[in-house]
Amino acid sequence: MNMQTGNEAAFRAEIAEFCQDNLDPAVRRQSDLGLPLAQEAALNWQSKLVARGWGAPSWSEEWGGTGWDMRKLFIFEEEMAAHGAPLVGTFNIKMIGPILQAHGTPEQKAHYLPKALSFEHQWCQGYSEPGAGSDLASLQTRAEQIGDDYIVNGTKIWTSEGHLANHMFCLVRTSREGRQQAGISFLLIDLDTPGVSRRPVHHFYGAHVFNQFFFDNVRVPVANRVGEENAGWGIAKALLEHERLFSARHTEARRKLGRLERLSHEVQIDGRPAIQDAQFRDDLAKRKIELRALENATMRALERLVDDGGIGPFASVLKLRGVEVNQRLDRAIVQLLGPDALPAQAAWEGGALDGIVPDEARNAAESRYWWRGPAIAGGSQEMQRSIITKHILNL
Repeated sequence: MNMQTGNEAAFRAEIAEFCQDNLDPAVRRQSDLGLPLAQEAALNWQSKLVARGWGAPSWSEEWGGTGWDMRKLFIFEEEMAAHGAPLVGTFNIKMIGPILQAHGTPEQKAHYLPKALSFEHQWCQGYSEPGAGSDLASLQTRAEQIGDDYIVNGTKIWTSEGHLANHMFCLVRTSREGRQQAGISFLLIDLDTPGVSRRPVHHFYGAHVFNQFFFDNVRVPVANRVGEENAGWGIAKALLEHERLFSARHTEARRKLGRLERLSHEVQIDGRPAIQDAQFRDDLAKRKIELRALENATMRALERLVDDGGIGPFASVLKLRGVEVNQRLDRAIVQLLGPDALPAQAAWEGGALDGIVPDEARNAAESRYWWRGPAIAGGSQEMQRSIITKHILNL
């Protein structure tokens, strides 16, 4: 699995050179501050990655991937984060792409994968419902087959980046017989289809990340079903493993650690750079150790995914720890910035403090607020602890 040391160093240098030559300094700055990336900038960066052959590094070479082993993939993500490259296309590249390669028909792969790679199709995930969040198997969005189509009725909520998407991979109920999990199918839905509507769901601090979708007699071709009818739960579980593997978000944590280290030389404590303060250095060392442990755990999970085809309940460990590590890094940045971080929420919501609030402070508190969301999304932290207790500790 491991690259030779010389090859690894050369690969890291190659990534550094690519970022230096292709990454807009303004985009790098946004990534460093944790600010959201404009859609145009995200598409521009993805086009550069695709041109280099790095647009979907985890995919098979047949569909535009790299064929890299897990170690090389991990180094790629680590170095991209270290050089301020933005994260783009999670739903396209890390979710629907691998699922279609594993479960899609040849026709589905040929139609959807190139468009996911280029972002001509931008995907979102339609899983949760107002009455089916943590208990996802109780979902009620109904799909009834009539001829060559399914007629879909229902609603989905907490749909991240749904306002930017034109396609959704969606769980629907196609049978009420037997166990709840046995009556679920996996559909690919064009969001421009008549009968689809959406509305924003704002964070409590004003940001628009989530959405609610409504389906009113929406016609979806049966050909858009991935896998067999009523067999969508197994596909959903595989996708959730990918999601929770990603939810460790070690690359985001790596960016935050880099920001914290840089700020430690710029922000002063008692008239000296923070890095010279013994208490701060001790706290910084703890954050570094936690991040390295998370990265090592993620690497083990990637290896298990290759060897066994899944990571099982270990996904819950990654999700749990990933959220905690990111939250602690956000808290450390806010504490270091001190009073400068307090106006960040107002600046984020209205921009009224542009030019007054320091750039470093603009998103510090907002990021800390935002990371309360992942503690619930994808299965709450309490649910992850229950899974670990039951399936790993056998309690």
